[in-house]
Amino acid sequence: MVVTIFIALTLNFLLPRLIPGNIALTILFDKYGSHLKPQDLKLIESQLDLHGSLLQQYQIYLVQVAHLNFGYSFYNYPESVSSIIAQSLPWTIFLLGSATVISVLIGVFYGSYIGWKSGTRQESFLSTFAITLSSLPYFWLALLLQLFLAVVITVDGVHLFPVALAYSTSVTPGANLPFILSVLHHLALPLMTLVITTYPGYALLMRNTIVNVLGEDYMLMAMAKGLRVERIRKRYVTRNAILPVSTSVALSIGYIVGGAFIVEEIFSYPGIGYQLYQAVTNFDFPLIQGIFLIITLSVIFANFAVDLIYAFLDPRVTLK
Repeated sequence: MVVTIFIALTLNFLLPRLIPGNIALTILFDKYGSHLKPQDLKLIESQLDLHGSLLQQYQIYLVQVAHLNFGYSFYNYPESVSSIIAQSLPWTIFLLGSATVISVLIGVFYGSYIGWKSGTRQESFLSTFAITLSSLPYFWLALLLQLFLAVVITVDGVHLFPVALAYSTSVTPGANLPFILSVLHHLALPLMTLVITTYPGYALLMRNTIVNVLGEDYMLMAMAKGLRVERIRKRYVTRNAILPVSTSVALSIGYIVGGAFIVEEIFSYPGIGYQLYQAVTNFDFPLIQGIFLIITLSVIFANFAVDLIYAFLDPRVTLK
């Protein structure tokens, strides 16, 4: 994990600097046009740590990352990257966390059901339905839900869901009921998009694992002993089949995050994905670096956590 983090840090530092041109000059020209002063350029280069050799810049970069200092945003200058991420990250965690938990729960129950129905017409239909849903592009489904549930369909002249943003501008942010209800109302469509396109993957994995488990010798022994079907399902099948799903959750975080970014942009949801889109559009390299680093570290630590948890889920695994 440490080696992977070091490689990710290095690539995150090098990639933006491989782009030709003077970054400080680009941002100054974008803000002030042709009215540029040499002293302004030197000041920006100093504040953005663009002076010195590449090795010196790399050393400064590592020290800053260790102090959670990702520099200044080009487009939002002089606002720091850390402050922008701190404002946006809770929204993304709320959206991704809710979507992941709901997707896993639905996927496990759905996959368990069709796994036990293996070989029947019902299982064939439900599996085909899950495959179809998992093939839907995030952005396409998001646009459809936004069009029909937030624009076209109305009840007594009122739209079912808001088109965009994380909460209504008419409520005051804070620990009050109107704000909480507004947040949940605005969360509905992005959450539905992620859940609909994500849970079928867990369901199909659960289904396939259950089919394999049912063919194991210990399953034949359990049935031969005359154990109740419900006990076999809970003690023998589900407990073993859910192990690959727990691993899949960590491995799919990067995929879910990528989809969430597109969804956030479509619904103007003020999370990390929305900020990343704005950063790419405005060539805001420090902000891109900071967000990419947060994503990379999240995936790395999630996989590391699953490695540790797996030992508790599966008694056959030991940590040495």
